[in-house]
Amino acid sequence: MTRRSADIMSRIDSKTLATAARRYLAGKSARELKVILSIRQINGPARRRRNRKLQTSQNWQEWELKLLGQFTDGETARRTGRTRASVIHKRRRLGIALVPEVRPWTAQELSLLGKVPDREIARRTGRAYKTVHQRRRALKIPNAAGVIRLWKPAEDKLLGTMPDREVARDLGRTFDSVSIRRIKLGIPPNNPHYRNWTQEEDNLLGRHSDEELGRRLGRSAMSVRHRRLKLGILRPDPAHCPWTKEEDSLLGTMPDAELAKRLDRTVSGVELRRARRKIPKFNRARVLWTAKENRLLGKLPDKEIAQMLNCTVKAVSLHRFRLGIPA
Repeated sequence: MTRRSADIMSRIDSKTLATAARRYLAGKSARELKVILSIRQINGPARRRRNRKLQTSQNWQEWELKLLGQFTDGETARRTGRTRASVIHKRRRLGIALVPEVRPWTAQELSLLGKVPDREIARRTGRAYKTVHQRRRALKIPNAAGVIRLWKPAEDKLLGTMPDREVARDLGRTFDSVSIRRIKLGIPPNNPHYRNWTQEEDNLLGRHSDEELGRRLGRSAMSVRHRRLKLGILRPDPAHCPWTKEEDSLLGTMPDAELAKRLDRTVSGVELRRARRKIPKFNRARVLWTAKENRLLGKLPDKEIAQMLNCTVKAVSLHRFRLGIPA
C-alpha cells in the first residue's frame, strides 16, 4: 500500500468513526453525555466576594501588612476585604500585638456604676454585660443589684405627671420599676395619646374584626383587642356573621377578593353568598364605560388603566381595540 492510499484509508476510517460516534452520542441523555465526555457543568462566572479588593492573588501585600497592629482586626478585615479569621491568623504568625476593640468610658457612663444594675447599664450604653461587670469590679464599686433604693416623697410626686418612660429617665430608674410603683400607689398613667372609649365605639366591638375596627376608629388593633377582652366580647367569625342588605347590594359590583377584603370576610364566603343569590361574577366587560374612562385609553398603558379601573388588562385592550384607539 502506497503512502497516498494509506492517507485515503485513514481519512475514511476517521469519517466512519466520527459518524459512528455522533450516532452513539445522539441516543444519550445530557446526564450520560456529561459522564461519558467528562463535561464539567459551568454555572457561570465565579462570584466575587463582596468588598473584596484582591482579585488576582491571595498573598498578603505590603500595604495590607502595614495595617496589622494599627487597627483592630475587624477594621483591618473591612479595609482589606479579607475575613476576620484570616487577619487574626496572619497577625499572630507575624507576632504583632492585638489592638483591643475597647470603647473608652465616658464620665456619664462611669457615674451609673453602682447606682443602676449592670444589665441596665449594659442596655443603656450598648455594651456587653461582662464588660460592665468587669469595669465596676476593677473600680471596686459595689453592685447595685443587691441594694434596695427606697422611693422618696419627691419621686412619688412625679408619678403620673408624665409618661413612665420619662419619669424613669429623669430618676435614673427602670421603666418596670416606675410602672410597678405607680400602679401600687393607684396613680393613673399619664399618656397624652390615650383616648377614652365612648359608648358608640363599645357597641361596635364584636361586629367587625379588630383590624377593621381599628382602621375605622383610628386605633391600633391591639388597643381594640384589649378593650374587647376587657368587656368580655368574643371576636366575630366572618364565616358566621349574618349578611346585611348593604353587603348583599355590593355582590357582583367588584371582584370577590376585593369585596372580601372590604367586608372583612373570606373570599370563599363571598363567592358562596354570590352563588346562592344567583348574582353573576363581576366582569368589567359588561360594565358600561364612561366618557372619562374612555379618555384614558391610549394615554396610559393598558396595565395601568386596568389597575385604576379594577379590571383585567384584556378587557381594557379589547375595549380600546373596538374604539380604534392605538396603544
